[in-house]
Amino acid sequence: MEPIAFLLLPGFSAMAFFSAVEPLRIANRLAGRALYRWSVHVPDGDHAEASNGMLIRADDPLGQTVETLVVCAGFDPLRHASRALLGQLRRAWRLGARLGAIDTGAFLLAEAGILGAEPITLHWEAMAEFRRRYPRTPVSGELYERHARLFTCAGGTAAMDMMLEGLARDHGAALARAVSDQLIHDRIRPPGEPQRADLAQPLEPLLAGAVRLMRAHLAPPLTMDEIAARLGADRRRLERRFAAVLGCSPAHHYRELRLTRALELMRADAALAEAAVAAGYASPAAFSRACRQHFGRSPRALLAGPAG
Repeated sequence: MEPIAFLLLPGFSAMAFFSAVEPLRIANRLAGRALYRWSVHVPDGDHAEASNGMLIRADDPLGQTVETLVVCAGFDPLRHASRALLGQLRRAWRLGARLGAIDTGAFLLAEAGILGAEPITLHWEAMAEFRRRYPRTPVSGELYERHARLFTCAGGTAAMDMMLEGLARDHGAALARAVSDQLIHDRIRPPGEPQRADLAQPLEPLLAGAVRLMRAHLAPPLTMDEIAARLGADRRRLERRFAAVLGCSPAHHYRELRLTRALELMRADAALAEAAVAAGYASPAAFSRACRQHFGRSPRALLAGPAG
């Protein structure tokens, strides 16, 4: 029997939590035995309040050792990143536990210093803030990411897919499909499916063409008028489509591509001046200024780790 401890932070997503727990309950019922045992824990008090106001009673305090610990969070997760809580996470990791995060729980794992070179995922709405705070941790757009001792999930119903995928791996695809049917879940989504419906298909030709041009011309960069002209499109239409589909202006997207490339080079030991030139900036000062405007921090501060 696999024990799983869920740590619920105030404001956690009830949808994501139940999507993670219900497949375990149904698996036990269909298997006719206890394949999984779960417990609920909170940082303080005897209950956690979800973002929808629902109260979930906690079990006993989290013990010194756990096999699998899943952090479930919602809005403003770092508000609850107390020294004691981060210490619990570090201790569990140090003692060999598997750690998971659902929705914005990844912020807590990052703040505890647990995340490294392995890609993680979280809710799409929180990705930009996570990248800004923890630029050294790779972030994917996957529904869920699973590694040897670390797993993360975008939240919502993606937690259901992640649990069903784990169930198939541990106890067979037939049982996982039967559980999925009980949940009226027509199929178990693979991790590579997009989180957002507006990204469920490849980018429309106009945006795909613009992104290809941006990637091919990081240095020297093209102007927005040049990109629009090469695509045979009106600049204003290009800006409207970027805003509607990607939620930002084409200039913002282009700048992020260039800055990300420069920071990648610096992580590989390139000098500041070399990285600036490779990303199309006229000087290290211009590159540093663009970094501060876009991310709120200088290149060296970004590479040094999260702000204190």
